[in-house]
Amino acid sequence: MEKHLTLNGKSIYVKSFGTGDPIVFLHGGPGGSHEFFLPFAERLANHYTVILYDQSGCGRSEQVESGEYSIKDEVETLEALRRALCLDYFQLFGESWGSMLALSYAATYPNHVSRLLLTAAIGLTNEAYASFKTELLNKLGVFKKVSFYTNGLLHTLGINRTNQFQTLLDPYYVYSQGTLSKKKPIPFNDVVLNKISKDIEASYNLLPHVNTLSRIPIMIAQGSHDILSPHHMKNEFLNHLPHAEVVEVKESGHWTILEQPEAMARLTRAFFQKTAVHV
Repeated sequence: MEKHLTLNGKSIYVKSFGTGDPIVFLHGGPGGSHEFFLPFAERLANHYTVILYDQSGCGRSEQVESGEYSIKDEVETLEALRRALCLDYFQLFGESWGSMLALSYAATYPNHVSRLLLTAAIGLTNEAYASFKTELLNKLGVFKKVSFYTNGLLHTLGINRTNQFQTLLDPYYVYSQGTLSKKKPIPFNDVVLNKISKDIEASYNLLPHVNTLSRIPIMIAQGSHDILSPHHMKNEFLNHLPHAEVVEVKESGHWTILEQPEAMARLTRAFFQKTAVHV
């Protein structure tokens, strides 16, 4: 299946293939695209129904006329996708910002999630998001920080500097610089990035929902050299969700599925195979 569905009042691009229990992939950004998961997700098609979609305003999905985007709205769009596909439940694979969306959806609709696999995870609160940004900027050094803030100023004045940001930051998202050649250009919506980032900073806090999340199996597959390390993830999650499993993905930075696709496919199959039916 490859088509647009009207979800939560918007035209959302959806693509699915394979057979078996459904896995919905939640892309990062905010503002990214489902294309980030290709061809990785194709490795799972023999065992699972893979469901990819572009979040509101992203990729091939319709942009919101008002220009307003939020975590809550993305949660409701994901719930509308579940209903449109007539699924009682699904398993979620969330990457980076997608990990926060996966957790937010599970906290809101726990009865429709059987398992959560998070990679390049950020955490449970806006403080964790702030830590991610701080750690990333600390890696830049003085001269690149000046470049970062200069491009940021130009961007706020309406001069698109997306390519400059990516050139500056991408090397810090990987373990091996050779990985950058594997990263194909994908469409990116800066408005979505700006709006949802501000929403995260203002209101993202899942600590009141840890009892709900504790009923859902969770695996965090974090790159050994991610901006927030596996050790950081253990401190961030296990104090609140001791049942969560934190796995280190060797020789990988933030983009685990690009740097270690075989290892991530094995982890994904092993984790999701533990649940054949929703309990």
